[in-house]
Amino acid sequence: MNPTLPTPPTSLSWFAFQVKSGIRYALYFMAVGFVMGAIYGVFGGLIFEPALFATSLIGVFCIVNFLVAIPAVTLNLVLAVFKKSSRPIYRYFGLSLGFAIVYLLFFYGLHLAKINVF
Repeated sequence: MNPTLPTPPTSLSWFAFQVKSGIRYALYFMAVGFVMGAIYGVFGGLIFEPALFATSLIGVFCIVNFLVAIPAVTLNLVLAVFKKSSRPIYRYFGLSLGFAIVYLLFFYGLHLAKINVF
């Protein structure tokens, strides 16, 4: 272990990798949520509506998580001036940004298709 490594991310490619990982994980979450909602809907005779509802509910929580990540990374950037920042916060923000991108596009697609889930 080298204690002289800087704590902020050393490159934009590292941050881009975190965002891409967040996008991949969000697509997994979306697929699992859709399948779970569809399985729930099978018992009630509807498949599509509960699947969209489950996916949308997960999306709402992911967007709220991103809204929490914004002040966390802002505070971490301020602390970076004093060399007290934390690298996992940047990773958290990158993953949250990937989730937010996927779910905002999902909600925008629902809006364009004029599908009212709630």
